[in-house]
Amino acid sequence: MAHSPPPKLWYLPNHRDALQAHMHLLHKLGNAKTELNYHAYYQTLIKDGTANGAISNAYLTSSDVPLKTKCIIMKYRTGTLYNQKHAVLFKLSTSQTCPLCPQVDSALHILSGCQHTQIRNMITERHNLACCMIFKAISRTDSLGSCVVSKDIGSNERITMQNLQIPETAESRIVPKCLFPPRFSDKDRFTSSRPDFVLVTPIAAKTQNNKLI
Repeated sequence: MAHSPPPKLWYLPNHRDALQAHMHLLHKLGNAKTELNYHAYYQTLIKDGTANGAISNAYLTSSDVPLKTKCIIMKYRTGTLYNQKHAVLFKLSTSQTCPLCPQVDSALHILSGCQHTQIRNMITERHNLACCMIFKAISRTDSLGSCVVSKDIGSNERITMQNLQIPETAESRIVPKCLFPPRFSDKDRFTSSRPDFVLVTPIAAKTQNNKLI
């Protein structure tokens, strides 16, 4: 039986420019344009402190995230997740409309915009599961666990299935009246958008140092 030749090793002086040039030469994959929108948006989020780079990229090294999921996340973040816009660009389709609903398809549409009934249910379920994970992490902290005053992350039955214990202060889905302006009507409060969580943290009392005379 013929044996395949061993893989050829390439010397790369670094893992950035040299690797990019090598990959582009062989596979036409390495010349990413860092001045375009996707890269610029993430750099802005990092610089102004809106996003934490270590936390945002933790999925890449997490053993709990499957490789296929990591690839999908990376495609979404880089604008390469296949959708109808790509199909038109690659001349594989003549319509940018979502195959399941009458809206224009895109990566964001796939993630949270499709109006197909089954997809909407999947999006809501995924959202609520992610919120339950966040709520579980908050509950483990001594300083924030009892500060949740309202939550809108699914039914109590579904929350119980995630082994979450909801504090009495957070049983309501409606934001407490004390957090609204005095003239804000109850009708508007009941019908206004509800955040996933509302945390009310205590304000440390100011103390004045006593001077010994």
